[in-house]
Amino acid sequence: MVDLTEETRLATPQTAADFSFPIATPYAIQVEFMQRLFETLERGEFGIFESPTGTGKSLSIICGSLTWLTHHHARAPATVDKDDDRPVWVRDYERKQRENSVNPDAVAREKYENWAKSVRRKESAEQRERKQNARRVGAVRAKASKRGSEQSPHNSDDEVVAEYHSGEETKGDGEYSESVRKLLHARSQNRVYEDSDIDSDEDTDQNAEPEEPSISKIFYASRTHSQLQQFISEIKRTKFGHATPCVTLGSRVQLCTNDEVRTGCASAVLNERCLEMQQSGRSKRCGHLPVQRTPMLDLKDHMQTRAMDIEDLVAQARKLSVCAYYGARASVQQAHVVALPYNMLLSHSAREALGVSLKDSIVIIDEAHNLVDTILATHSALLDARCVTLLLDLVQRYFKKYWQRLRGSNVVHIRRTIALLRALDKYMRAVKTEDGGTPAVLVKGVNEFLHDAHADHINVFTIDRYLRESKIGRKLNMFADRQVSSNNDAEKRPRAQTAAGPQKSEIAPATAVAALEAFIAGIGSPDRTGARIVVRNGAHGVELSYVLLDPSEAFGELRREARAVVLAGGTMTPATDVVEQLLPRFGRLSRDTCSPAELMKLDPDNVRLFSWSHVVSPSHICSLVIESGPTNTPLKFAFQDQQNTLRIRECGQALAALCNVIPGGVVVFFPSYALLSKMLSVWREHGIIERIARRKPVVTEDAQNVLSEYVEHVRGPHKGAVLLSVVGGRLSEGINFSDELGRAVVMVGVPFPSLASPELNERLTYYESIGQKSTMSTMSTMSTVARPAEQSMGPRARSLYESLCMRAVNQSIGRAIRHQGDFAAIVFLDARYAEPRIARKLPAWIAGPNQSVSSCKFGPALARISSFFKQDFSV
Repeated sequence: MVDLTEETRLATPQTAADFSFPIATPYAIQVEFMQRLFETLERGEFGIFESPTGTGKSLSIICGSLTWLTHHHARAPATVDKDDDRPVWVRDYERKQRENSVNPDAVAREKYENWAKSVRRKESAEQRERKQNARRVGAVRAKASKRGSEQSPHNSDDEVVAEYHSGEETKGDGEYSESVRKLLHARSQNRVYEDSDIDSDEDTDQNAEPEEPSISKIFYASRTHSQLQQFISEIKRTKFGHATPCVTLGSRVQLCTNDEVRTGCASAVLNERCLEMQQSGRSKRCGHLPVQRTPMLDLKDHMQTRAMDIEDLVAQARKLSVCAYYGARASVQQAHVVALPYNMLLSHSAREALGVSLKDSIVIIDEAHNLVDTILATHSALLDARCVTLLLDLVQRYFKKYWQRLRGSNVVHIRRTIALLRALDKYMRAVKTEDGGTPAVLVKGVNEFLHDAHADHINVFTIDRYLRESKIGRKLNMFADRQVSSNNDAEKRPRAQTAAGPQKSEIAPATAVAALEAFIAGIGSPDRTGARIVVRNGAHGVELSYVLLDPSEAFGELRREARAVVLAGGTMTPATDVVEQLLPRFGRLSRDTCSPAELMKLDPDNVRLFSWSHVVSPSHICSLVIESGPTNTPLKFAFQDQQNTLRIRECGQALAALCNVIPGGVVVFFPSYALLSKMLSVWREHGIIERIARRKPVVTEDAQNVLSEYVEHVRGPHKGAVLLSVVGGRLSEGINFSDELGRAVVMVGVPFPSLASPELNERLTYYESIGQKSTMSTMSTMSTVARPAEQSMGPRARSLYESLCMRAVNQSIGRAIRHQGDFAAIVFLDARYAEPRIARKLPAWIAGPNQSVSSCKFGPALARISSFFKQDFSV
């Protein structure tokens, strides 16, 4: 939360032109959306914005936020945080000093620009000199290069040996400070210590790269790279696209410009190959990371002039023969908009690695209906028996070969790592299955798990820190590659001359190391009630799953750091449980060390919720619940009813009749693939599919080219088709079924998540407990998981359980209505949708004040739908 004086408070723009909106006649809700967004950013608040798909939400976000950012950059830096408890006269004095002095950011910016100009001049002169001397020294350099490569072979062990200073050494050079140790090491290598604070000479200071100042910016996060690319494309449609520096962050898979590295590489392997090619001892360095700084500076200059998506960035980087991945990271400081996927924003370690600071910036998370699930998934980890076995063998061989060359602290940390791996390996081997071979599932707290694994005496926190800071994982991967390469070479020699060696594993060492690092990062944190270890027998042996149950710690850190946070989406309803999970009143979200301003940011009462109805007229939407089928058989598909052949046949007959009166395309969503398969089997057996196909061809989600086939039928001679899909599947989000492609969305059943999942059970139990102060200190975990009855849930757990279901339903039914002139029927083939606790969690544009979901039997429902499609919607 931010306090602003009357002089510096920004006035909210009133018209679309004030927001530089590119459309002359926007929807009224778009103008209101931009105004409320502007106010939320100005006040530094946490806002949840729900605007149905097809209402121009993306353009509203762009114009509202960038208009605020432009005004914010133009005003004097005179904001004052509420946690500033200094006397007023002190703050007034500092404010006057700032007004009368030079802006330090401008000074830092000028210093950086002068340095960049100096580097360009110097490297340009060096390049001219090299060209002049190329012919004369070419032959000499070639010989020297050959001689050097022979003397410094590629497989030198220097780059494989770990070198790490934990700050805990008490012997040898450990008594010195970190900076002194680095200086001594640099001097022993006969090179200048670049990171030292000691001024070696004036020339070194002038050549050192100054810190590039950062500015307030907007961090825009979405689920997929295609959504990020669409967002940047929308920016290009506005006036902001020509002058707003935009950077899109991605992984090496999307941004690597070195085709030799990219060829045939999986994501984890590509990361390791890239890092290896940056080692100073490598004979072959990546050519897209030039020694000179000018090419990278040129790429940054291009990125500062206009909005660039990933394709633009990669194309420009290829022209300059530089790395787009590191170019994007280097451009974050001065970017006005940074577009990045969820995992890079929500993970503290990822932000730290990217050098991303959220201070005084705006965070906008689009398609935020699955934010809580994404946070939980990002901070959870899976470690299976294959990884533990591979890593234990790998680390032991590594230590056996290099232990005499390792520093004392590295020896201690690697021994700790081996001890932990041995404990995990022994524990996983001891896990037995239940009688009859049914895999046992155990759920334990973190401390309980470490105790049972006899690893509670091992300092897991220091191992986590060692793995992150020493980069030992990269060295282990290089060591494994060399061991396999040596073994392959040995196989070519006579068998008598070879010894048994390591074979290539079915899992890449880089993948195993990454899994270990993620798992230890979880259990290395202090034990918390919001985390569990799930032990089960999986496809590759025993699996250990670190499951985060409470997203408040990860989100709370983000909320404290950023100026304002906005969650936007087309289906944010129901939002109550989202707020309670992200900013709980009770739980493990620590408030003891928070300032007053941070406490206000974390207060759930300060969350602003905005929800708008659809831009379409209510007469363009026909929504109803059909309680029973053509023969008056009830339509209800709870878990115990999903094998009822009579009800399945009744559902098929109802769908066939609906297809006779609905024009165009009909998209049908089922709760699960199992129920879809069961219904298809019954419908085929009784000729129902054949009946439907006579009117509309039937396309299932598992078809190879499902979308193209469906569109071809709808827009071809048949003038229609039926698409059978699953809620939560690949067609339930991000697909546009506008106009004739989606004249009706039919929901079969209610897609409640399976209570057989131990992770879901623990999450529901935890959520029920965080509303009860007295429960937090006495809450216990289950040693084994039994499937609880739905009726035994507490009120909070039931509410969350229903919300998880209805959020998925709302995403699915939002596929149809996509613009103001569109029209469609929303049909629910399950009587439970008429129950008040379910109906009130439907979107406002269906079940809000202007729209209500009526419930009726099949005959009246069919007549109403037939009458609906006979209207003239062009009026």
